[in-house]
Amino acid sequence: MSDWYAENMIVGCGNPLQTDDGFGPAAIAELKKLSLPENVKAMDAGLAGPHYLFTLMAQSDIPVKKMVILDIMDFGGEPGEITRVTPDVLPPGSYTDPHSWGLKEPLQILSERTEIVILGCQPESIDISQIDNESDEAEFWVTESVRKAIPKAVQLALTEIGVDYGTTIST
Repeated sequence: MSDWYAENMIVGCGNPLQTDDGFGPAAIAELKKLSLPENVKAMDAGLAGPHYLFTLMAQSDIPVKKMVILDIMDFGGEPGEITRVTPDVLPPGSYTDPHSWGLKEPLQILSERTEIVILGCQPESIDISQIDNESDEAEFWVTESVRKAIPKAVQLALTEIGVDYGTTIST
């Protein structure tokens, strides 16, 4: 499991079966197209992030200095708008996944040893996706407004961990 972690982690959380909840995995798919430094790992945690990944990372001996989480977050913005928050500003139970696993406690525990930033994208829809089982492209599940936010989210995540790829990232 030690190869799962790096000094800087960018973790996408979400469920592509629920339209814009696939934002995190879609952003990670774009990040994986880039040549990232050795001390950076981009990981699609799917729905495992809340319940398993963060608690396992908190118990790991591998030092993760900074983690950027990419996920949807209903903060009352316009669909596709991105906000930056840290775990300390989240009210208890406010950041949960579709299975209602509360992330507040694991993130608080992890934030004692890892700097955590959450880049939340305002969803337009979390209805069941119209997934084509023959498609292998990540962009088919999110709405247009959230799809347009992915390059910005990638750029913001890279900036958070100090990686500069310039200003042009295309999907």
